[in-house]
Amino acid sequence: MLNRKFTTFNSRTNHSRDVANNMKKLLQIVLIGILTLSCNSKKKTEPKTFEEAELELANYSEEDRMKELEYLKTNVFNGLENLNDGFDSESIYYFSESDFEKVLNRVQKLGIGIMGIEPWLNGEFYDVKIVEDYNTFSTDPKWYQKAFAEFRINKKNLQYAASYEIPKELLTE
Repeated sequence: MLNRKFTTFNSRTNHSRDVANNMKKLLQIVLIGILTLSCNSKKKTEPKTFEEAELELANYSEEDRMKELEYLKTNVFNGLENLNDGFDSESIYYFSESDFEKVLNRVQKLGIGIMGIEPWLNGEFYDVKIVEDYNTFSTDPKWYQKAFAEFRINKKNLQYAASYEIPKELLTE
């Protein structure tokens, strides 16, 4: 009678099958690793450490903020109606949907980045979309145009504000 517990009928065949299965597993692991690495290399925004962010904020003075606001008033907000009637800080400008579309077009032409878009509804916070949600650069118009389109789908009477990233060379002109 054959003891099935210790059967190794054709050990070379079993060994070859095991090697082939192990090679398939190894190949799958290598492919997954390569795909993971290639996906990671496409990530465009690098997260900052707490120390880097703190240093950046320390080097960003009130004078810099005022220069940026004046630049935005002159080059981006000019001729548009600020809907902020005191429900937020006076340095934050809110626009109707049609005016905000003009803001986005002007920003794109000037090469200014948009870090986030924050619409409000009836003086109350509604939602926010930020550049990191779209895994791209702040100056990439695809992200902020897409975010704006996503807000517009709801057909609500939203008031739009944004946070801007103005290249230093624009402020020195």
